[in-house]
Amino acid sequence: MKFEHITESGQLEQYCCGLKGSVFLGFDTEFVSENRYRPELCLIQVASRSGLAIIDALSVKDLTPFWRLIADDVKVSVVHAAREEFLFCFRAIGKRPGKLFDLQMVAGFVGMDYPAAYTTLVQQLLGNSLSKGETRTDWRQRPLSQAQIAYALQDVEFLQAMFEILSQRLIELGRDSWYQEEVEYWLADLEAFET
Repeated sequence: MKFEHITESGQLEQYCCGLKGSVFLGFDTEFVSENRYRPELCLIQVASRSGLAIIDALSVKDLTPFWRLIADDVKVSVVHAAREEFLFCFRAIGKRPGKLFDLQMVAGFVGMDYPAAYTTLVQQLLGNSLSKGETRTDWRQRPLSQAQIAYALQDVEFLQAMFEILSQRLIELGRDSWYQEEVEYWLADLEAFET
């Protein structure tokens, strides 16, 4: 699978500049939380209309350009179970992701199981089965293995397709305002917890 592997600050800045006009951006994170007060961010996986990318958060020390891109109110930020992704962004720049579309939350609003795992949504919405072989891997390990990379990329590979299906269902059911109200309440609650 072809993807961009970002390991330097200059690469990240260039990558983010290339995505400034994008209206869709899906992302996920891999982190280590065992024996830590706050999770250690190790990897950010990104899906855009132009392709997939992995940002090595252990190599790129300043992730501000990416978090600013995510906080842009023009873009829809698509994630699954967005709690940690929101917190990484908010802690980094003091802003929330713009137009957050949480697949897990939306799935509940359209009548699917809640909370549904990412693999469950991919199976139910797209008919694809995913391998979860690296679920308990050490994301601090470098270099990343091919198995780790494949696992990380599959966590964003289907975000756009699921976003298109779920956003359409949400609108058809007339529940998009319900979702917006709920996500706003949820985000405000997380912000209050952090401040």
